[in-house]
Amino acid sequence: MPTVRKPYPALLLAGVLISLLTYWGRLLYVGVWQNDETAPDIGGLARYLLGIVVLLTALWGLAYANYRLAFRQWLLHPDRRLYYWTWLCVLAWLVFELLQRRTDREPEFVDENLLVTGVVMVFIIAYGYVADSFRARREQVYLIQQKTEAELTALKAQINPHFLFNALNTIYNEAQRADNETVADLIQQLSGIMRFTLQESRQPLTSIDNELQFLEKYLALQRARLPESDTLRVSVQLDWDGQPAQIAPLLLIPFIENAFQYGISLLQPSCIDLNVTVENRRLTMHLANSIPTTNTAKHGTGTGIANARQRLALMYAGRHTLAIQQTSDSFVVNLTLDL
Repeated sequence: MPTVRKPYPALLLAGVLISLLTYWGRLLYVGVWQNDETAPDIGGLARYLLGIVVLLTALWGLAYANYRLAFRQWLLHPDRRLYYWTWLCVLAWLVFELLQRRTDREPEFVDENLLVTGVVMVFIIAYGYVADSFRARREQVYLIQQKTEAELTALKAQINPHFLFNALNTIYNEAQRADNETVADLIQQLSGIMRFTLQESRQPLTSIDNELQFLEKYLALQRARLPESDTLRVSVQLDWDGQPAQIAPLLLIPFIENAFQYGISLLQPSCIDLNVTVENRRLTMHLANSIPTTNTAKHGTGTGIANARQRLALMYAGRHTLAIQQTSDSFVVNLTLDL
């Protein structure tokens, strides 16, 4: 049954608020307006309060714009932080000059204008940090929700995976008995891909060695399904310096799947060039594929790449660069990632 909200808390708040406003109004009437020979200037008071509201709104808008356009663009990137503090110095200068102009540049108001400038800048800087902490908290909650949904999806997809693996092992053994090493090897590659997808994908991180082995198995299956042709070229290079490193599982595969989905044609010349290098715990990936004219009707980045972008933004904020260039006949992805 839906819960029914009791009106008592709202009534309590309304009673306290009305009592407080009544008390303040009585003090103003007795202490100020009753002792004044002239009638109180209600219009002047309203204009004064409206001015305060406009001033606070403008200050909030300035702090929000600074957070969106400067704080998030510069301070969150270690190599751009100097730009942010330089901008704050320029902003403080502008605020002070506006205050000076408001006071007709009278010398006796310089200290007051400096104090107000300092208060404004402290508010702007503090707003950025507080807003970013709320953003990080929201993203953390979102990641937890995404992880839970992914685990539920994986559980739904695991229709007795032990039976599936046993079936693949049976087919593998039969292929070996028939001396068909090609089929046996493909079945083994497929089994490895499924095992990685079902098991490693549950973990927040996996070793770079496991991720590269997964890519090798996937590429082996893709190559096996493609016919040998002079007009079809798939170039792959995976290099790793052996230093231990970890990466979010299945982070690179959406880009590679996109290349095979939209970059391969059996009717026209097509190519895929993939180069993944991991050195000093820094991953760089260059992936380029042609877009044959037969595939132009369906080419696009797809949901896989959109999800990969989101995962990179959430898990590797400030630690990656992703550049995607798309033309009518080519699609190029350049990714750098600090592991």
